[in-house]
Amino acid sequence: MKKVLHISHHIGCFRDQQYILNKLGLHVDNHKFTDNVFRITKEIADDFWNKNEELFNSYDYILISDTAPLSRSFLQNIEKLKPKLIIWICNRFDYAMSGDIEYYELFRNATNNPKITIVASTLFEKLWCLQHGSNIMFNPVINPLGKHDSDFNIPRANVFNEMYGESKELLDADVFVPFYHNDNQFFKMADYLRSNDLSVCNGTFYSPSQLNKYFAFVTLPDTFCKWFSFEAIHNNIPVLLPSVELLMNLSKQGNYLFNITGYGGAEILTEDLAKLSEWYNPKLEKCRYYFDSIEEIPNIIKALKNCDKHDFTKYSTMIESETLDKWKLIYK
Repeated sequence: MKKVLHISHHIGCFRDQQYILNKLGLHVDNHKFTDNVFRITKEIADDFWNKNEELFNSYDYILISDTAPLSRSFLQNIEKLKPKLIIWICNRFDYAMSGDIEYYELFRNATNNPKITIVASTLFEKLWCLQHGSNIMFNPVINPLGKHDSDFNIPRANVFNEMYGESKELLDADVFVPFYHNDNQFFKMADYLRSNDLSVCNGTFYSPSQLNKYFAFVTLPDTFCKWFSFEAIHNNIPVLLPSVELLMNLSKQGNYLFNITGYGGAEILTEDLAKLSEWYNPKLEKCRYYFDSIEEIPNIIKALKNCDKHDFTKYSTMIESETLDKWKLIYK
């Protein structure tokens, strides 16, 4: 059985790849990189390599996910690296690396190295790379799958689950509104829905399966790709979202958050860029409800209360099949 070492900061990446690699018959060991260390300097990268070179070279694949600069240890030592290196970009290839000319050159060289495969989680990640001098336009795009079956071997899963309410029973209500900035600081969505005679659970969750009891999940998007955009489908949860036109209007108002640069960038969001968000994937639009104004939301939810439970099984099956086929080509 071939072995994969997966290095990341993101529990969603760990869960996703553990599920996928188990399905593909590969063994995976997960390594959570040092907390809150995102700017990977030459010194940090060399220290990580020097302490673990023998371990790294005992694997068939090294997978880097979430923030691509975690790959720097391997990019700086690519001639010594025996396994294939896979970089799955989920939040800008240069996250926290602005001004580090050497890193940009390392990544640019990586795009042409046969020992390295670079995968984008969305088409936007390709465009961001191109804008900053690295051409991966012919590389694959593989979205998150959004499924996991166990937290066994997932680094710090207990900390995450405790932080996001593993031991808590979520309140019974009509609708769930998450804790994200746009749904609370930009617009007080929960208060608005309650004023329209709807009961709301507003907060955090540790597993999407906790949300099955709600008629809908309501959110104002803040990124191109969120794990929950796929998790919701696997768990038959309808999501209410602003139309692209409304999103454009909201994004131009002060305090709206949309992650373009790695930290923000709503003010430079365009309609063409917005359509690259997985929330607006036309193949999955039947799993979402789009509103053209905030005032439409209560009526959509009240209508959902009178509908049969949603069944997105065919979309869930399609997503899993397509995703596994794509990763199978990567781990060949």
